Formats: sequence, C-alpha cells, structure tokens
Amino acid sequence: MSTVPHKARRWTSYDWRGQSLDRLIDVHTRVESHRVLDGHDWWLFALPVVFILDLALYLTLQSRPGQRALALWTWAPSAIILAIASLLVGALLSAWRSGRTWTWLRGLGFVAVCVLVFSSGVYQVYPSSHDNRPSRVAFRLPLDGPVTVAWGGRTPRENYHVGAPSERWAYDLLIAHDGKSHAGAGTAVTDYWSYGRDVRAPAAGRVIAVHDGDPDAGPHRPDRQRRAGNHIVIEVAPDEYLIIAHLLAGSIGVKAGQSVARGEIVGRVGNSGNTSEPHVHVHLQDRPTPDQGEGIPLLFANYRLEASGRIVDRGIPRGGQRRGRLLGEVVSSLE
Repeated sequence: MSTVPHKARRWTSYDWRGQSLDRLIDVHTRVESHRVLDGHDWWLFALPVVFILDLALYLTLQSRPGQRALALWTWAPSAIILAIASLLVGALLSAWRSGRTWTWLRGLGFVAVCVLVFSSGVYQVYPSSHDNRPSRVAFRLPLDGPVTVAWGGRTPRENYHVGAPSERWAYDLLIAHDGKSHAGAGTAVTDYWSYGRDVRAPAAGRVIAVHDGDPDAGPHRPDRQRRAGNHIVIEVAPDEYLIIAHLLAGSIGVKAGQSVARGEIVGRVGNSGNTSEPHVHVHLQDRPTPDQGEGIPLLFANYRLEASGRIVDRGIPRGGQRRGRLLGEVVSSLE
C-alpha cells in the first residue's frame, strides 16, 4: 500500500487517502526528480570550472603579454575548445537520458554551454603585443603594376593568417584579372600571371638570411614540409624582420650580410613551400627566424586603390576570397 511521503506528514495532520494520496505522491515524485542531480549531470559541475579558465585565458591573452602569449597560444585555446565541446556533448547526453525531467538548472546550464561555444571564436585572431604599435617603416608594395591582395588585413574574413603568431599581419599578393589569378585551367604554375614577376624589397635594410633551392610545388598541392620555401629575411629596423617568401628557385639575387635598397629587385615570384598558387608572401615579425616571434603591423605607403583611384599615404590594404574568387583590394605602387 502507498504511504504518505515523510515530508508531507510533517507539513500537515491531514489523513491523506485514495486519489488525494496518489496525487500527493505524484507531485512529490516530480519535485524530487526535478531537484536531484545524478551522474549524468557531471557537466554542470564542470561548467563553472571551464568558464573560469576560459575567462582567465581570454583576459591573459588580451593583456598582450608577448612571450607568455606565444607559449599559451600553442595549446591553451585548443584545450579550452575541447573542454567546451565535451560540455556540449555531456549536456546533450544528459537531455537525452533525462527525458521529461529536464530541469531549469539543466536548461540554464545548456544555455551557458552554448554561450561558451559561440564565444570560442575569440581565439581566431592571435593577440600580438605589437597590434597597437605598427612599424614606423614606410613599406612599398613588392610587385609593380596593379596588385591584388589575396589575403591581408585585420580580420579572419580578410586575412586567414591572423591566427598564426608570427604572421598575424601577413599579406599574400598576386596579379589577377577579373577576380582570377590564372589563365586556362590553372594546372601549371606558368598559367598564373604572378609567376616569374620581379619582387622588389619593400624597405631598405640588411639581409639576415637567405634560403634558396626549393622546387616549385604544383598548383593547389602545397609543400607543407618546406613552409616558407625560398625566402629572404631582411632586418628593416631594430627587432623588425621582414620575411619575403615562396620565391622562384635560383632567382634570389641577394646574400646574407648584404644591404638592400628600397625597391631593389631581390627575386622573382615562384610557388615554393606551403603555397597553393604563385604569389609573394610578406610579413613583419620581431624575431629573425620565420614562424617564430610575434607579427608586427606592416603598413604600405604611397599606393593607389584601383577601384576608386584614391591615393593612400599609408595603410593596410584588405584581402579576402570566397568560393575561389578574389575579393581583395587591387592596389598599385606609385613609386
């Protein structure tokens, strides 16, 4: 026979019987089922911990701590995103197993997990300590004539490099016509209008290092082992090193220790290294070794925006691509 719940006996002296007793027991069962957490709710207990760690990491990175940010960036954002994904899976499994007993606490926790999922996008852009201190050097475009900015700018939409610490402010520059970078099918490097074009030093400086001899990769078959491919490192100011990458093998005309003048031809466009098509890659960083250190904002000087004809004294031309079509700005050096 059913008995009156102990709590109900404490609250009232009413003698519960029949349907009244059944209703009381049903209400009591529902209340208790909504109140009690079980083993499937581990994610609710882990949620505050992940939230605190996520907030601490975000605030630390946004303080632009330099070398400490470099160390954290290699693993911490990935660990946080993995933890958030685990919370989301736990929440969904909890909802499935709980059936109709999805409580307000679980619902609130699920909303909090969704907020964490969407907020993980803050880790797309590396927070360089130089972000607000661009180089004072006035750089010229490394290619003559109308140049299309395939990638370049501040945001992930404009510049896919933004997540790499040393390449935070990198550019990929090439020659294009009507939004396309090649003639025909583009299956050979010689189909690309950039291929073999002269590359000029964007600024005067001293050559720190030269790497030459890497063969061209096939279009859309990047050589990920060689990374920058044939490249030049030029010190353009104290602790400011300009990387010019993906050059044609045998075309580099400068040597380590040599001084170069602004606008001097230093090589030709190739397709060596981790590149999908012929172009010239340039970026500025605070260490002499490619892929190390933090990126420094590099502003080009004295160029024209071809779409509007506006002359820019100093600026960051924007890039971007969508579905294989180039959407970046087309610019021309006035030097």
